[in-house]
Amino acid sequence: MAGIYTEVVEIILQSSALPDEIVPISARVKNLYSAAIGIKVIGSLLNAGVSVSWAVDTYNVPAGAIQQFNGGFRMPGADERVRVYSLWYGSDGIWRSDDYKEKTIKVAELVPEFSQFQITDYRKV
Repeated sequence: MAGIYTEVVEIILQSSALPDEIVPISARVKNLYSAAIGIKVIGSLLNAGVSVSWAVDTYNVPAGAIQQFNGGFRMPGADERVRVYSLWYGSDGIWRSDDYKEKTIKVAELVPEFSQFQITDYRKV
């Protein structure tokens, strides 16, 4: 469901990551208003209860345009729901939360490089 002035159109996030890995994330946000407005995004890791300000840039987005915000966060040790909020800047100088979208990222399992040891050649001495 879109907000009044903005819509989080898409969250671009890999499906899994190792614990402590830096995970890149992007959010595409559309300006639904009839004129250009200031837009920024923030994110939260819901299971860890952490607020992540991963997109510190703000953009003056033209009416009807979509702006991409990029950032990253450190993967916790468990599966995580990531929520991205869009905010718009009012004429009174206050940022207002307007829309959000969620996406899940799972903890990847570390796969050993060698899964089996086998002797393929030998000489009897």
